[in-house]
Amino acid sequence: MEKQNTNFLKVNSGQPDERRLAYVKDEGTRSPGVLFIPGFMGHKDADKPKALHNFCKKIGLSFLRYDPTALGESEGLTERKDARFAHWLQDAEEVLLQLTDGPQLVIGSSMGGWIASLLAKKNPDKFHSLLLLAPSVNFSEFYIQKIRSKAPAPLLELLEKGGNYEYVDPKYGPYPLSLRVFEEMVPYELPLESEDGFTVSCPVRIIHGTQDNYSPYETSLKLMKAFNTSDLQLVYVKGADHHLDTSPGLDVVFDTISKMAISSKL
Repeated sequence: MEKQNTNFLKVNSGQPDERRLAYVKDEGTRSPGVLFIPGFMGHKDADKPKALHNFCKKIGLSFLRYDPTALGESEGLTERKDARFAHWLQDAEEVLLQLTDGPQLVIGSSMGGWIASLLAKKNPDKFHSLLLLAPSVNFSEFYIQKIRSKAPAPLLELLEKGGNYEYVDPKYGPYPLSLRVFEEMVPYELPLESEDGFTVSCPVRIIHGTQDNYSPYETSLKLMKAFNTSDLQLVYVKGADHHLDTSPGLDVVFDTISKMAISSKL
């Protein structure tokens, strides 16, 4: 894929947390446009968003991918450790509202699926459809308890006082984590256990690999039950991992995008 020009979107101009979000966008020849929302530590130049961008370009769909606050080429916060879920949620909403025209096929990957779901409920007119790839939602309490039960006493004391430690992910590398990052996610949790469910007005498709070591594939079954919409399909890909960036998982994603884009009404 030829190198794309990177542009910047200013968020919270003039405020203490003013940021400049790096993004790449290709205009298409037909609707809907496609917006990719990355997961935790994800960015626009990872293998999956670039592969999806290339595919959408081939079939005539516009495609937009971006770097969330404190990741990739985005600028603003002086310390990566200061980035919060609220920033990433605002990033996605500003990109959706300011950089796209008309309803979008929004792809949420991993934690991006959590963010995309919240936006689908809040901004229904901007959603043609919602595609969740190995969605990772409501994981804040899990990690809070995991840290408190397994962290060595000196580290736990540091974290309880608001400190952070450097977590090294085998795919994405080092990232500063703190208890506060997860604690501040709690108010944004989806009501998966609510009798009323979680209402979205657009068609929803979910794809999850059975060998996902980050977000158990059972998570998607809970989402399917919680989403209050009649047009929802869940596909499990046997043997695929969390990233869905290689075959057969990626092939299933390509096929799903093609089918979702065929009709403005699906």
